[in-house]
Amino acid sequence: MKLKILPPVLIFLAVFALYAATAAPGTLFGDPSEYQFIPAILGIAHPPGYAFYTLVAKVWQLLVPLGTIAFRTNLLASAMGAWTVTASYLVTREIGLRVDWSGGSPGGAASLDPDLRSDVKTHFVAVISVFAALALAAAPDLWQHAIHANAHIVSAALAATHLWLLARWWRTGRDGWLALFAGTLGLAATHHPITLMGVPAYSLFVLIVRPHILSEWRTLLLIGGCLLVGLSPLLYYPLRSPSAPFGPTDMNTWEGFLRHVTARGLRGNLFHFGLADQPDRALVFWSLLRLQFLLPVILLAPLGLVALVRRAARPALLMGGFLLGHLAFTLNTVQDVMAYLLLPFAALAVLAGVGALALAYWVRRALAAKRPGLLSVLLALSILPWPFVRVGQNLTRGISLRDFTAAEAWADAVYRRFGGEETGAALLAAWEYLTPLWVKSYTEGRELDEADAELVYVSTASPWADTVWEHIEERSVYLPDYRPSVRRAGFRLVPDGGFYRVERPPVTEASPARPLDVWADDRVHIVGYDLPDVTVRAGDPLTLVVYQSAPEPMDGIWMPYAQLGPVEDRWTTDSRLLTTEWQPGEVVVERYELLVPFNLSPGDYPLRLGYADLTGGRAELSLSTGETTISLDTITVLPREGGPPTSVLKRALANFDNQVALMGAQVRGGRRSRRAFWERPIVARAGGTLHLTLRWRALAAPRDSATVFIHLIDGAERPVAGWDYTPLGGSAPTYLWFPKWLPGQIFVDPYRLALPQDLPPGDYRLEVGMYGMTSHRRFPVVDVAGNLAGDRVILGPVRVE
Repeated sequence: MKLKILPPVLIFLAVFALYAATAAPGTLFGDPSEYQFIPAILGIAHPPGYAFYTLVAKVWQLLVPLGTIAFRTNLLASAMGAWTVTASYLVTREIGLRVDWSGGSPGGAASLDPDLRSDVKTHFVAVISVFAALALAAAPDLWQHAIHANAHIVSAALAATHLWLLARWWRTGRDGWLALFAGTLGLAATHHPITLMGVPAYSLFVLIVRPHILSEWRTLLLIGGCLLVGLSPLLYYPLRSPSAPFGPTDMNTWEGFLRHVTARGLRGNLFHFGLADQPDRALVFWSLLRLQFLLPVILLAPLGLVALVRRAARPALLMGGFLLGHLAFTLNTVQDVMAYLLLPFAALAVLAGVGALALAYWVRRALAAKRPGLLSVLLALSILPWPFVRVGQNLTRGISLRDFTAAEAWADAVYRRFGGEETGAALLAAWEYLTPLWVKSYTEGRELDEADAELVYVSTASPWADTVWEHIEERSVYLPDYRPSVRRAGFRLVPDGGFYRVERPPVTEASPARPLDVWADDRVHIVGYDLPDVTVRAGDPLTLVVYQSAPEPMDGIWMPYAQLGPVEDRWTTDSRLLTTEWQPGEVVVERYELLVPFNLSPGDYPLRLGYADLTGGRAELSLSTGETTISLDTITVLPREGGPPTSVLKRALANFDNQVALMGAQVRGGRRSRRAFWERPIVARAGGTLHLTLRWRALAAPRDSATVFIHLIDGAERPVAGWDYTPLGGSAPTYLWFPKWLPGQIFVDPYRLALPQDLPPGDYRLEVGMYGMTSHRRFPVVDVAGNLAGDRVILGPVRVE
């Protein structure tokens, strides 16, 4: 018995240590912060509420007094991830011990190979089960969810527990395991509906294993009683809601209870894609699957399912039905896809382990070895290194959040900027920026006095410009990030440290940290600049804030540009206040980013600033200094470790903002296809569809949540059809509260571009690019030398007939 317990205990401890060592040290942006402070104050989280998680996390926070509340809650995710991995080991072991791999009658009661001793088979199955567990542990999706506070890792842990308890009941025939399953199923129902996607598979499995169970009233009473006990956390809502310090206060009514628990307001994200989209959704799944497991591991999963169908139809129905139900739902959803995929990824790891078992026995029989036990063990040991290869890749690519302190730095910046100032400012912020401050307030007592600054939550239902108008008459208004809707409403967004100050034009009082008195062509006055840092790492951006003014109205578009040693950044006009919109005499303050090439040699480089007349076609304007550029400072460029190979940058169709490379693009219209960059037009018909497949590669840990845009544009550069969305149909955000894409990962991104029925015949072009989800500012395209080359890529011509 001790030997049976030892492997799962060691697996749990080893995986927990790995995840805990790479866990975030504190709070993060967005939902992870909510999952930290809600249990601490016994509040109610966003729909569906997560009652089970809230209670478990509260107990964990009390019993594990390590570091801050934020850090110890991150450790809870590590523990849940480690248990998910351990449960996958247990499921694989239960199936492996029950199935007769020798070719005898399938599904016999604990039958063993006639030519293999029971103890040898037990050890062999344990080794293969370790392989399945480690393959799951190394999967980036599970790993990333196991290093920060979140409820989705708990969903995966519950689902893996369900599979283990059912497999255990199937192997032993003891109803106590079925009762435990019913209890954990009830707990799952109080946690998140995604955990119930396996109920059809569970029900069929139980009925097929024991067809007469519906007539066994004692067993049904036992199951029903355990299920009700498991549902008891639902009582938390009506008992706590009226006095909850955070969350809805009407969950003691049926209307409020059902609205929140069923997440009524989020149902628009479900079943978003139609039948015609399913091939693309399958391609998305394949792309995401390749990121989780090495190809040999993936190929073992269908082999395992086939082996179960042949040898043990009942667990085949359980695992196959579980997978089918979850994938059909998740791949047609547009939110939290990677979180929901945790559950089918766990099942696939189990099937890969079963496939390895089947392969080992088939090879042993085919070779007719004299020592089959030894051969099987050697074969098992030969596959164990595969998960470690993925672990090494993840660590090399920077999967760890141990050094991720962006949210902590943001919270500290807020307290430094507004704490004790008594300016009565209003800090308008979206959800992801407020949650870290709530963690500090609720768990560390660091409250921001309203006399210093009032935190104003701007939800998706509240227009930003309207919220600005509600406060700007009475107080200074600040934003944490660039919001183009506020600028379009006529306001000025003035960079102020790490914030944007909202001003009504004209802005006449803006003091640069480094004043200048330089004129461009005697028309634009360069008042000064801010340079927060003079040291930058190759591949990272260098921030430069420029203060400019024009005494007379400008009828052309003029733009500054910068030179850093041999590199020249000519910024695009996208999402900026152009000179034609300046008011005479006002000081216009713009924040720019200089992109330092990955391959720029370490050293000191001069930073220079110039001006160009874009409307007049003058690339360099004369400055009052007698030169075309002025020297600002000397920038120290540090070497970068682990940057993309130069060969990758040369092969890329485009490098977007040193964050993402477009490695390939193929379009199909009718029966013909073209690869970018194509010169002969691809022919399409009005009302028809263009199928476009893009291949992205993460060059570095993303700094922004990127939106992909695909536009069919006419001769006047006007979009006539298009698609703007999160990559992979919403499945794979580049940065959602922390960087999600890991450097070196490849994403296959398919699109169906429907052309309007009334689209006039003619010649068009297909453009693609990326822009920031909140700033709407396009990612600049960087050429191989590191210079900016626009903000889009033209893939090729399209002729509409």
